[in-house]
Amino acid sequence: MKRMIFSVTAAIFIVFTVSNAIGETVAKVTHEELQAVDGDGVCTYEAADKVIITGIVLNNPEEMLDPTPGAAAFMGGQWQIYVQGEGNDLAGTAVYLGQYYGRTGAPGSYTDEEFSGELCAVNRDPNSGYIFAAGDRVKVTGWYKFHKGKLNINEMHQIDPTYDLKIELLEPAAGLPQPEVITLDMVKDGNDNFIFDSNRETGCERYQARLVRVNDINISDSNGWGPGGTIEITDPNGLTFPVKLGVGDGFTRYDYPVGQIDVIAIFDQEASSNEICKNGYRLWVVDYDGNGLVLTDRGHERGNLPGDINTDYHVNFEDFAELADNWLQQRAGLYDCGQ
Repeated sequence: MKRMIFSVTAAIFIVFTVSNAIGETVAKVTHEELQAVDGDGVCTYEAADKVIITGIVLNNPEEMLDPTPGAAAFMGGQWQIYVQGEGNDLAGTAVYLGQYYGRTGAPGSYTDEEFSGELCAVNRDPNSGYIFAAGDRVKVTGWYKFHKGKLNINEMHQIDPTYDLKIELLEPAAGLPQPEVITLDMVKDGNDNFIFDSNRETGCERYQARLVRVNDINISDSNGWGPGGTIEITDPNGLTFPVKLGVGDGFTRYDYPVGQIDVIAIFDQEASSNEICKNGYRLWVVDYDGNGLVLTDRGHERGNLPGDINTDYHVNFEDFAELADNWLQQRAGLYDCGQ
């Protein structure tokens, strides 16, 4: 079984290129360098075979995509985190792991057992058992693959250990970055079209893969409310924007917030093709805590009553019913990892 390596180390903020034992080149790059695009929105970085980036993890992966081996999605089980650059590095990068690479024409896929092992490896520090979480500062080394507007660090859809990712923990619980406040007129023009700037100085490209906050909007189309769905928000001027929902259980447990609200989300892109990538921008909210005013998951709960499974501050038969409904289920990659 392949293993991702986690360790505490010091970050070195210089760009360099080296060759490893099997000959591929490795370069330390900023997220901005890695995500640079041409006039069609296609990423242009190709200076090294593998790259090293550092930054802050923005999400818990099991709330973004379903990691369950054999899941119904085209790629089966999937794992993904977003890592945002710090300081003047105004960009971010997705780090992805999938199960059924063979469905894309690649030479192989993981069995359910193999993918469970992969998940256990990416979710835990093998030295301490520390579970990787949103807000950690990390260093990521890996191959990269372009996908519909952004360059992801991944295994290039290969199960060969040569393509393993390497993640090192620089600082646990460093804290999430402050979300940058934007308005929809900063990413949409007067005709409600996405603003595209290949220099990434304005518009959607500037905020891609970063944590943002959009204030004073309404949910104008809630038909997609639920895990993995998509809804639409509208500002007072009539500009709209799609919001992708993760697979957190808050989208099942709570109704969508009504009235004027704010949204805190990861700014993402899933363009309609790999050739012209000037569309497909969206906000990605991975979970919702039911607070009613901000569409986000604040990462903490009030009350702290043991047994309050649905977090309504009252332990009763509703909690028991939810417990019974999920009896003996487990979260792949976080349980039974041989720790």
